[in-house]
Amino acid sequence: MKTQSPIGDHRSELLHGGNQVSVGQYNERLVVSLLRRHGWLSKADLARMTGLSAQTMTVIVKRLTASGLLLSGDKTRGRVGQPSTPFALNPLGAVSIGIKIGRRSLDLIAMGFDGTVLARRTERFAMPEAAAVLALLDDNLPGLIADLPAEQQTRILGAGIAMPRSLAGWEAELNLPAGALDGWNDIDILAEVEGRVGAKTYLLHDVSAACLAELCFGRGKGIQNFLYLYVGSFVGGGLVLSNQLQTGAHGAAAAIGSLPTGLGGDGIPAQLIDRASLTGFEAMARAAGRDDPHSFYYGEQDDETVRIFTEWAGGAADSLAFAILATASVLDLDAVILAGGLPEDRTRDLLELTRAALAGYNAKGVHLPDLQQAEIGITARAIGSAFLPIYANFSLDRDSLLITS
Repeated sequence: MKTQSPIGDHRSELLHGGNQVSVGQYNERLVVSLLRRHGWLSKADLARMTGLSAQTMTVIVKRLTASGLLLSGDKTRGRVGQPSTPFALNPLGAVSIGIKIGRRSLDLIAMGFDGTVLARRTERFAMPEAAAVLALLDDNLPGLIADLPAEQQTRILGAGIAMPRSLAGWEAELNLPAGALDGWNDIDILAEVEGRVGAKTYLLHDVSAACLAELCFGRGKGIQNFLYLYVGSFVGGGLVLSNQLQTGAHGAAAAIGSLPTGLGGDGIPAQLIDRASLTGFEAMARAAGRDDPHSFYYGEQDDETVRIFTEWAGGAADSLAFAILATASVLDLDAVILAGGLPEDRTRDLLELTRAALAGYNAKGVHLPDLQQAEIGITARAIGSAFLPIYANFSLDRDSLLITS
């Protein structure tokens, strides 16, 4: 399956621009990044934060406003000097389409330039069979776009796809018939979506997309370096260093589900994916007579299913704590952010159990990162997919000329 990496530099404060023509595009992206992070800012604010001259900032803001990407607010009067006009991102200045293809659901989002969700559609299914998912795209994409105001239907910047690296080959873990998902082996999902949307399309691993959403819209906005753990059907990870989402040379950075949880012996040690994935909880629930454990994720939390979850979560938390310590032994992190395809209260329970398990490990010589719950939960993958085209076109390019303070 082909991938196009949209990941660029997403550095937070005090990056300076330059007045050279050669970095004009970088300067525009810098302004957009600051407005995305801070909201309404005046040209004087932006000039001060970037180090650009007032004249250069006037040209940039004028160009972005003329293109419809910025809104101007009412003039405000300060204590000294002329009234200033604040500017902000225009939510209708550009639209991106997000498509999250999961193992249990399909989410489609139309996102405004400022990250506002303009329209959304969700379909749930028993299994992500390839032809059926494409049929659901055909059923929902035209309506999603039709839900937008007419002017925005012509301002689609692109589409982003968030999905697992591989859907085929995991039938046994998902309690599905062998070969049920083989149809994905013959699908070029980028081409399929690009043909339907009619705009450039980007693909990112679903947990990396969720991590991107948390980086840009959640707790990650204030954290320089963090490991992101998403406990879904299969547990996965994302990595942010110096405010940049890291995907790696092969798109497999923070593929923490493959981490072995032991040192071997008579048999092959289980991976984290075997110990801390929701498929384990679902198997326990089915064994206890709960035919549809997925309803638990959407609010149907009877006492017996909560008991089963708590039993599963104890073992999962110990394995998650092991993974956190192993990662912290290699990377100097500020935080670990835990998210999942769970109700917020159950994610919080898992976090507290993980924190308790982590305290039982010998962490001598290791800086233990702060363990935090994600602000964006089960919707993170879909939000990240929708933000991909915006991030690809307007994030700070790591290959651009940077002038730092």
